[in-house]
Amino acid sequence: MRMHMKALVSLAMPIVMALPAQAQQTLTIASWAPPQHVVNAEVWPAFIERLEEISEGQLTAQVRLGLVPPPAMPDLVLDGGADITFIFHGYNAGRFVTAELVELPGTLGDAEATSVAYWHIWNDHLRELGEQDEYKTLAMFMHGAAQFHLTSEVDGLGAIDGMRLRAPGGVGSMVIERLGAVGIQVPATRVYETLSSGAADGVVMNVDSRIGFRLDEVAPVLFEVPGGLYRGSFAVLMNRETWDRLDPELQARLDAELFGEPLSRLFGAAWAQGDARARAAAVEAGTPVISLDAADVETFEAVRREVEAEILQRVSARGVDAQAVLAAFRELSAEAETR
Repeated sequence: MRMHMKALVSLAMPIVMALPAQAQQTLTIASWAPPQHVVNAEVWPAFIERLEEISEGQLTAQVRLGLVPPPAMPDLVLDGGADITFIFHGYNAGRFVTAELVELPGTLGDAEATSVAYWHIWNDHLRELGEQDEYKTLAMFMHGAAQFHLTSEVDGLGAIDGMRLRAPGGVGSMVIERLGAVGIQVPATRVYETLSSGAADGVVMNVDSRIGFRLDEVAPVLFEVPGGLYRGSFAVLMNRETWDRLDPELQARLDAELFGEPLSRLFGAAWAQGDARARAAAVEAGTPVISLDAADVETFEAVRREVEAEILQRVSARGVDAQAVLAAFRELSAEAETR
């Protein structure tokens, strides 16, 4: 199941790609993560190379950073301000309801396994609900298990009660608020300044964020919950008119060789390896890594069940058998992890 990332590393290159002489069209990719983030440093360069190969030079792309804040990315692409972007569903509360189903804690598998499972579950069960019909969906993917990154050490889960924690929205916010924390909802691009200014006592994000968003500098303590507090849900979206203008034969090649599972796996694998690198670096640097004791595990499990029941009810209201879809997602993810 492990994707070989040597090719990705070798493809790391400047964010703005030069236009090959044979290319007929340059697509604009809008990215909201910082330059050092794994998506910009590894995934987009690999994506662009595959795009050029499959299109035989008809297409290339350039990445532009910071065009709009992260929550505005869906509308930027919808309105044609960029051709492609990746979005975090939780930044647009109420717009992408079904994404909350896969964010629930309790799923086994790293970011690669869950991303592969997510693509198939979305394509087979959730696509028909129409939440992304305005776009051409290129991939569905997830980051790894989110953990607490804190400014000071704690002696257990009870210390979270009353803390001011940056939350992402969606499931992540629901979980920490039920643990007694005060959620501060700011996009990932602002977590560093939020912590460095003292406006929060910590954040909940995946472990790769210790490097990708420099959390290691402002949140020196890693407090881990088995399986994580949530899994972030993301999509890669293309402007529908941009897609419709492509030659049908090229569309078919891209769908067969790049979009869908291959691209979902590419994002997930990069993030899985980013999580592993960041955790190893934290341990090597002497970062305090705190784990839940048995009593805290029981406390968290009660919160997990409560949040899951609420999300299942919310997604079921959209006309889908949420319990069956969640079970299928978890089964696919566990299978993918063991391959």
